[in-house]
Amino acid sequence: MSSATTKRLGAAIVFVLAPALHVAIPGSSWIRTSAAVAAGLMMIFFSRERIHDERVQDLKLKALSAAFSVSFTLTLIVNWFLNRDFHPGRDFDGATGVLRSITAFDLIVLTMVVALALFHYWRFQDAAPSSPEGRKVSV
Repeated sequence: MSSATTKRLGAAIVFVLAPALHVAIPGSSWIRTSAAVAAGLMMIFFSRERIHDERVQDLKLKALSAAFSVSFTLTLIVNWFLNRDFHPGRDFDGATGVLRSITAFDLIVLTMVVALALFHYWRFQDAAPSSPEGRKVSV
């Protein structure tokens, strides 16, 4: 399967299949939908680019490491706000017995969104023409 096909399939999963399944399946939970969205975003991010050289690999690695740091920090902050009281008996929802927190799939979705945004932003910056002094020229 070509990289363009993989990206299209990932985009179809994220924007069409996951929301359609969430609406079509009665009683569907966000965990199933976020798993599909995470899989689609990973297909988009990890597929090969049209020009896949060392610079693209370096940008993807930097984007992924920065995105993981940002999304993990945001997840910790959100989980702290969800469970502020730190009382062992109150950390659980009494009706379902479930800890109120961000799921691992949500962490992956957030990481992939931030990584894709950073990668394309940095790649756009690389493509901007430079002045003779080495500064970027505003278009």
